[in-house]
Amino acid sequence: MTVCSHQRMKLNYRRAEEKDFERLYHMETRSYPPDEAASAKSLMMRIRNASDFFLVAMIGENVIGFINGTLTSDQKNLTHDSMSKHEPQGATLCIHSVVISDSLRRNGHGSSMLREYVRRITARKPQVKRILLLAKQHLLGFYGAGGFVIDGESEVVHGKDLGFSARWPSNESSEEKKVRSDPILKRTGTEKNQLAKMYCALLAIRRR
Repeated sequence: MTVCSHQRMKLNYRRAEEKDFERLYHMETRSYPPDEAASAKSLMMRIRNASDFFLVAMIGENVIGFINGTLTSDQKNLTHDSMSKHEPQGATLCIHSVVISDSLRRNGHGSSMLREYVRRITARKPQVKRILLLAKQHLLGFYGAGGFVIDGESEVVHGKDLGFSARWPSNESSEEKKVRSDPILKRTGTEKNQLAKMYCALLAIRRR
């Protein structure tokens, strides 16, 4: 099947199951550097204990991507501790992994999957009051185009590259909304990088 045919096909979604583990772990370790990828133990914990928040994307019978998260009772900030466990009664959802098979990237599948994940959470999980994640600088445009607001540099050190705290918006300034919703900046990787730079500039202004 060609890339073009993949572009025309609709993604289907379901919850992750234990039978998916080997495929998901392979994709995880190919998508993140060793100091950022989830361990086999952590990934299996998310499948077993937080499957309601582990969405798998498929084309036909093939798993081509996934997003997973866990709940925490911490209402404001992510910490190593809050990210390492699942608290079923928590109201904050921490997104850990957003992965698309490397052969199918830059086809819009990641953006579609992220939108579907947030749609399902907000429609079906009323206990979730906020969604948080850590994003590397080169992905700020991707998450900004997906509706997330970048709050600034994260205090959590995860991997060697600087991470930024991002949240599903509750209150955002007019400047943030304009930058996030600019349709021109959503179309290409280059333009998403431009959006990332604009976010960083906005954050620099905030710190003054």
